[in-house]
Amino acid sequence: MSLTVLLVEDDRELRATLRQSLMVEGYRVLPAASLADARALLTNAASEGGVDLVLLDLGLPDGDGETLLQTLRRAQGTPLIVITAR
Repeated sequence: MSLTVLLVEDDRELRATLRQSLMVEGYRVLPAASLADARALLTNAASEGGVDLVLLDLGLPDGDGETLLQTLRRAQGTPLIVITAR
């Protein structure tokens, strides 16, 4: 079974590039373009064992990624890497 990565990035081209790179290495990638998408994917993934890693952009169209970062830190202990232009 491959590891699951939640990729939260609003830039379509960067998200596609990162997704492809991760998939080539054998990861299962859940791509999200917004906080709302990320939360929905996390909820759905919970029934399948959750996610193993989150790659998170902080500047998202529907809010600050730091909100999700804080939620993940408190609730899950999932490893998280911040990817941002800030």
